[in-house]
Amino acid sequence: MPLASLFSELHLLLEQHQSIWRANPFREHNPDWMNAYPNLAQQVVALDEETVELLEQDPAEASKRFSPSLPDLNALIRLCQLSTLKAELPQNVDNRQFSHIPGRKWTQIAAFTASMGQPKGPVLEWCAGKGHLGRLIGQQYQVEVTSLEWDAVLCEEGEKLAYRAALPQRFVCADALDHRAAQEVKQNQHAVALHACGDLHGQLLRHAAEQSTAALTVSPCCYHLTRNALYQPFSISGERHNLALSREELRIAVQETATAPKRVQRLRGKEMSYRLGYQALVEQVAPEQRDEGVPSCKKQRFGEGFASFCHWAAGEKGITLPDNLDWLGLEQEGQKRWHLVRRLSLVRSLFSRPLELYLVLDRACYLEEQGYRVTLARFTDRATTPRNLLIQAERIAL
Repeated sequence: MPLASLFSELHLLLEQHQSIWRANPFREHNPDWMNAYPNLAQQVVALDEETVELLEQDPAEASKRFSPSLPDLNALIRLCQLSTLKAELPQNVDNRQFSHIPGRKWTQIAAFTASMGQPKGPVLEWCAGKGHLGRLIGQQYQVEVTSLEWDAVLCEEGEKLAYRAALPQRFVCADALDHRAAQEVKQNQHAVALHACGDLHGQLLRHAAEQSTAALTVSPCCYHLTRNALYQPFSISGERHNLALSREELRIAVQETATAPKRVQRLRGKEMSYRLGYQALVEQVAPEQRDEGVPSCKKQRFGEGFASFCHWAAGEKGITLPDNLDWLGLEQEGQKRWHLVRRLSLVRSLFSRPLELYLVLDRACYLEEQGYRVTLARFTDRATTPRNLLIQAERIAL
């Protein structure tokens, strides 16, 4: 299906079901969609803990479980079924050069490098960090690499690694949002970006289109990290099919994560129940501040007990707490709310991948409109990274 047609169909289904995915379970404990889809509401609220945990870690099973109560879900699933690239690296890897990279990160880098194929010119690595991706591309395809990174320490460490590997990899220390970075984007290049966030990968797409860069291989990430309060479409198609997403709604697209260890899951449950218990407290003592949210803090604070956390959070917001509060009751209310939030979040998460694909299609359509031949695929499996969508764009010769 042409990308523009896929974009149009996906937009229509997302628009028709926006009452579900726009409802924030942390703020709306009885969202309107529960009345519109009573069977779905009854089904999700009745889930036991073991099933909730299973469905949180397995989006495909969640979709299968809820599709009878949400008929259009199968259509959304079909639209999101992209092929997974099965490319292999063309050469053996010198493991001594990459042994220090964590396993999952290394698997992502290797899959990305294999999927991009032979570069269409010298490579520009955007938001490079230590340049691991660029170093592997240079080693595999014998091309010169320019790695752009704003952190001077990471640039210095990357230069040492490139020198040790005897590879022609040059580092440029510059902010990807600054004019200095724009000067590094040239016509005879193949630009790459693996999980560059929000405005950072957006700048690369725009600079590349302006310079008629030969090719791009980009896996976007963190769409909510943007200076704009509302999502600004890239493409003409995006303007036509604009969902006017807030930053909070853009977060939905990246809420799907790889399976977390049990310890991490327990800590998250404790943090969320504490935050929701604090929310219940604020509703009692300072209802005018109920929508202001809970301050961010280090994870250690949640080990100090619920009452201690609430005293700290109230102090940060300038709220004076009365004496003789029912701390046990408030903590239990937080646990009760977390019980419901997890279940409502399962329904919202059904739209995580469709919303992510909607955002990626906007970028892909933009590149098509700018004169590129564009393909979309997955460059690795979900277990390696849920952010596995890959935009491949090659400039069409005039």
